[in-house]
Amino acid sequence: MATAGKSSTQILQHYYTGAKVTTMSKNADASLKVQLLTGKKSVTVTPRSGRLRIKVGSKTIESGSKVTIERTSSGSVKATVGSKSYSGSKLTLEWQGTRYWKSSSATTVSVSGAQNGATGTYRHGRLEIGQLKSSLNVINVVGLNKEYLPGIAEMPASWQSEALRAQAIASRTYAYRNLGAVKPACGCNVYDEVASQRFLGWTHENAGDSGPWRKAVAATQTTSGSTVRSARLITYKGGLIDAVYSSSAGSKTHSAAEVWGSAVPYLVSVDDSPSKYASAQNPNASWSVTAKQSDMARAFGLADVRSVAVAKTGSGLVKTVKATSVKGKTASLTGDQLRTKLKLKSASFSVA
Repeated sequence: MATAGKSSTQILQHYYTGAKVTTMSKNADASLKVQLLTGKKSVTVTPRSGRLRIKVGSKTIESGSKVTIERTSSGSVKATVGSKSYSGSKLTLEWQGTRYWKSSSATTVSVSGAQNGATGTYRHGRLEIGQLKSSLNVINVVGLNKEYLPGIAEMPASWQSEALRAQAIASRTYAYRNLGAVKPACGCNVYDEVASQRFLGWTHENAGDSGPWRKAVAATQTTSGSTVRSARLITYKGGLIDAVYSSSAGSKTHSAAEVWGSAVPYLVSVDDSPSKYASAQNPNASWSVTAKQSDMARAFGLADVRSVAVAKTGSGLVKTVKATSVKGKTASLTGDQLRTKLKLKSASFSVA
């Protein structure tokens, strides 16, 4: 739509039916808690171009080298700095050059195991580390507009500026909607993965090609000095929308009622033919998968699969797939279940 000359407002108000793009000052300078890592017994945090400050209970320890944090069987966390260790129910890590520790040093920290098991690099905020379900829980506390959004990696930065602005506004709205009480499941407002939004922090924000994305974020908010005063958001009848989005809908989006079983007035099925424009260069405009007989049989729990019958919603979302074996036995799966079992790109497909 951006290549066709549509503005970010036109794009968003097309996909979110009846919603409005507006400017709000509330929560413009709010902080967000992002879960970076869980399920680990230990994690290493390493500073670069500056120092760390570890706060454990009433103690504050500085370090210019890596710090190892471990969970203990008693439910506390232990930070090892050099040859000394410090334990507490929770610890906070700050680094130089942030709003928590003013300094001329522009320090970054590397967190082992973040970002799908790789090492994540972060420039902003601070880390809060405790235990959750007998594992470490690493949370990055960042300013939502100035520190979180630049690290969102959901759209190629090479896309048109109006598309990038539309993504910035949608991502911001999604984050705003999740402010407030943290989720008990993660002790966070949002995850750093696609369960919420893909957040890569400094790895993305500081990438050589990320300039257009940072500009799009800045263009959709107003600042005064280091403070964000207002920002563009999407609302429906005055309230923030749940700004869910997807990569490609293959010519028509699906309604909330089709996907989740409950209708949402601004999440209805709409035309998505722009995703098939040549200018979109969409690698997922069409796709195909050849499934082996053994994979189909395993998916449905049958000895073999002779034929399948597909039932769809009005927008093309597969509701059920019924398989029949050579001996006439049948088994059914939802479209999402078959998508998962066969690793398909979506639950919108036809069977040839």
